Amino acid sequence: MSSQPTRTRTRESARQPAAIVFIAASLAFCASPAFAQESQDGVISNAGGTLTRSADEGPVHAAVRRAGAQLAQSPALGPQASQPSSWVVRHPVITGTLIGAGAGAALSRTRAAGGGNHDPRVALIGAGAGAWSGLVAGAVHKARAKEKVGVGTKIGIAAGAIGIVVLPLLACYGAGGCGGVS
Repeated sequence: MSSQPTRTRTRESARQPAAIVFIAASLAFCASPAFAQESQDGVISNAGGTLTRSADEGPVHAAVRRAGAQLAQSPALGPQASQPSSWVVRHPVITGTLIGAGAGAALSRTRAAGGGNHDPRVALIGAGAGAWSGLVAGAVHKARAKEKVGVGTKIGIAAGAIGIVVLPLLACYGAGGCGGVS
């Protein structure tokens, strides 16, 4: 029906703010200033036998030049920074999630863990346990390397530990009791 023209208008109207932001950013960072008069603080250099005068490059160019000078003067990095670490070491939570999801998917296919209907939620439980294990492993690695372990990591570890205790109890009571009188 007439829904196709409204979709086209919606896509075009969504592109317009992005185009305006892109043009404004391009003008702010890439444009060179134009002045009616020459800059008094220009630098005169003798390049190739001719005298040339360069105008002020602006605050962005000056910041880049300062950052480059700081990087050139900084001391060389230690031996640990020169050896790149593996992807597994840099991303312990993702690694744990992938391993846990794989183990959970394999267990969901067995009759013991997944039951007769092969419940796919076992893979999600495995992914959650693997992510938490990866978070703990990453915190241990940082602590051994004498790096600061963040507050968010500590909160995640505590929340996971509480979840390991509380969630099975909730599931047990939700299923009709944990062997006691309910």
